[in-house]
Amino acid sequence: MNDYNRECKIPSPAIDCDTDYKYRTIDGTCNNLKHPQWGSASTAQARFLEAHYDNGYDSPRNTGTHGAKLPSARVISNILHRSTEKTDFDPHLTVMHMSYGQYLDHDLIATPIVMGINNSDLQCCGVDEIGPECIPIDIPTDDPYYNRSCMSLTRSSPAPRVDRVPGAREQLNEVTSYIDASTVYGSDDEIAASLRTFKKGLLITESHERLPSGGKSKCFLETEADYCQKAGDKRVNVVPNLGALHLLFVREHNRIAERLAAINPSWNDETIYQESRKIVSAITQHITYNEYLPEILGQRHMEMYGLYSNTSGFHRIYDEKLDASVRNVVGAAAFRFGHSQVPNHQAVFDKYRRPTMVKPIEQTYHRPHMCAMWNGRGADGLMRWLTTAHSTASDRFFESGVRDKLFQDKDKISMDLPAVNIQRGRDHGLPGYNKWREWCNLPVAKTFSQLRDHDRHTTKLLSQLYRFTYLIDRHPDDIDLFAGAMAETTIPDSLVGPTFACILSMQFQALKRGDRFWYENPFRKTGFNQDEVVRLTAKTYDSISGVRIL
Repeated sequence: MNDYNRECKIPSPAIDCDTDYKYRTIDGTCNNLKHPQWGSASTAQARFLEAHYDNGYDSPRNTGTHGAKLPSARVISNILHRSTEKTDFDPHLTVMHMSYGQYLDHDLIATPIVMGINNSDLQCCGVDEIGPECIPIDIPTDDPYYNRSCMSLTRSSPAPRVDRVPGAREQLNEVTSYIDASTVYGSDDEIAASLRTFKKGLLITESHERLPSGGKSKCFLETEADYCQKAGDKRVNVVPNLGALHLLFVREHNRIAERLAAINPSWNDETIYQESRKIVSAITQHITYNEYLPEILGQRHMEMYGLYSNTSGFHRIYDEKLDASVRNVVGAAAFRFGHSQVPNHQAVFDKYRRPTMVKPIEQTYHRPHMCAMWNGRGADGLMRWLTTAHSTASDRFFESGVRDKLFQDKDKISMDLPAVNIQRGRDHGLPGYNKWREWCNLPVAKTFSQLRDHDRHTTKLLSQLYRFTYLIDRHPDDIDLFAGAMAETTIPDSLVGPTFACILSMQFQALKRGDRFWYENPFRKTGFNQDEVVRLTAKTYDSISGVRIL
């Protein structure tokens, strides 16, 4: 397969690290002692392949091989990603698999967008002249849902160039790249401190063990009892299932902290907090690589890239030459495969696993009511739903709640998630589908008939979308990565096709081998002892992940 020597690197400024410090820094710096900023918060996202911008350095990829404008992302979504009347469900997975993937994604990457004056949203539709940071999506006149011609979208914020080194536009990652439960603890000292009680290592919770109030992101309250939840990641209120998972891991931290305090009465608050944080991070890593990823990648890729944990004991895998930073293509395309798993509703189940509340998903965006209701017992009901109901199948089809009604406001203005994903890939200068096939050592199509990993009908649709525009014959090189890879036939025993399987395998290999604090490493100062590692690797944490239907 490919190697890491082809990656794009951005120089890092010098930073002093305390080599004797035994815990992760909150912002991810000094994980790699030779490259202290690798994987840290507020740095540029790394790349596997160089950016492909229309002008070579910053303008979105909007032009095809022969000079024609690429098709509208909404048109691609309508033809390739529109769901059928009957929703297909995965017979083996619960909705928790989707929800955990969303939670994990937020642990790894957060890409800010360009904002207007006083942090206002830029208006990219219905104005006389759009600004350079607007990338609106054209809506066709015969659209099956929208009766407008423009979908407003703003570009991702550019990352500042280190030492003013010139180069192509890069995008910022606001959070740490490492699997370190930054969703629980935050990615900067200010947020981390605001979540702590500074007593016995505990995190702040509201009454009835609920998440603390004070979240600053977009949040709508439906009743007087509702409040905007606060967590290590500001996206906690985006959808109720996400808030429930945040709460689960906060409760787990406090449960561990209480046990550690009882066993080690001499430990102070800081030691209990850091040791609990280390364990929660290890649990997150173990769940990710032994319950979540195998369902996505299948046994062959898990073994080929060395992603499974050891069945028992230490596993020295750290490679200080390997940058664990999340690659641009993962956040902007490959890890977005999970959007096709999002169901059309959110639900709360009672203790008998019966639904007591079911809401269309468009009525739950940025509304924490289902978490806050019943003095927080709504979150428990959400968890019962997540671990009971079947997940929507992972395929090229997206439910209407995300494809037509994403973030729908009071005026019924909404977004299309797969269209946004395609447009975001162009914004980030992601090379086309064929370039990634080549990078993965997979067959590359020189004609549309040579597309190898799509069924006949899907090949026809891709040809229809990308082949002809204004009488100009296109090339398969024009196919957007997200569209082409999402439409692939999945490889056996997995949820993705070969292109996304390759990209995700490379990323998660880097996240494991490039993390000095990876829980299996035999580094006594920063890690665990032999008995602790055995206990961590032996436990499946089914009660936390609920990935499979029991």
